[in-house]
Amino acid sequence: MLLVTGKGGIGKTLIAAALGQQAAALGKRTLLVESAACDQLAPLFGSPDTDHVERNVAPNLDCINLLPPDNFRAYVTKYLGQRRLYDTVFNHKVVNSFINTIPGLTEVMLLGRLFYHAELDKNGVYDLVVFDAFASGHFLSLMTTPQAAINAGFGGPLASETTRVRDFLADQSKTGIVYVATPAALVVSETLDVLPQLQAKSPAKVAQVVLNRVPGQPHPDLINTASGAYLQRRFVAATEAEKSLSAGLVELGLTYAALPDLGFIDEPLAPDFATAFFAL
Repeated sequence: MLLVTGKGGIGKTLIAAALGQQAAALGKRTLLVESAACDQLAPLFGSPDTDHVERNVAPNLDCINLLPPDNFRAYVTKYLGQRRLYDTVFNHKVVNSFINTIPGLTEVMLLGRLFYHAELDKNGVYDLVVFDAFASGHFLSLMTTPQAAINAGFGGPLASETTRVRDFLADQSKTGIVYVATPAALVVSETLDVLPQLQAKSPAKVAQVVLNRVPGQPHPDLINTASGAYLQRRFVAATEAEKSLSAGLVELGLTYAALPDLGFIDEPLAPDFATAFFAL
């Protein structure tokens, strides 16, 4: 399982989609997951919203948008096998009230659902689950929830399942974080602040840093134009930010992969988008 995070608005969702598309192209049965008010992943592949159900969007590639009430229903009906209990005791308003009452329950249910698709699904687990996760601050909170829930004394099957989820996240042969940044001074500063916290507090560890939207040097014919001067200043600033990131990652024992700034991306993504993107 790959957990893709980073500062909001830097292309995190596109990176997650490209990772999923590339894995599918390599023959891996892949699930792209998000937890958002509006679907963003499925539309990238020209598909309608998923409505909390896996929807096939390309060969070997499915998408799903996981929402808290639906995660709770899945836990009661699939994990506990109590569909009648859910149908007779709970309704939508009760579920929303209940899951918002217990701190950490929403996060535990979400992580449990990811674990289910990666390890437990009796209909056949996926070879790879890619989660287009929350922005870095919210993501750090998500990653600390399992241990906090265990320490808070969750009992019964919820406690044992939470422990299994935490152990799965901590298994570096199965789970890794992909942290996305851009070559901008503020983004790099936040990245170098968040990464040590993730390494210290999260059961899942950072497997790869991706530097997205790296600008190229402007064409020589543009140097003496106003637009060329702007592009050159942007290139110089990005180069300095990339140097800062590289130096900071060395101290953390991490590496990064640079990806070019593509500008606007046509939707739906071309079937070979990821292959071409990662080759640049």
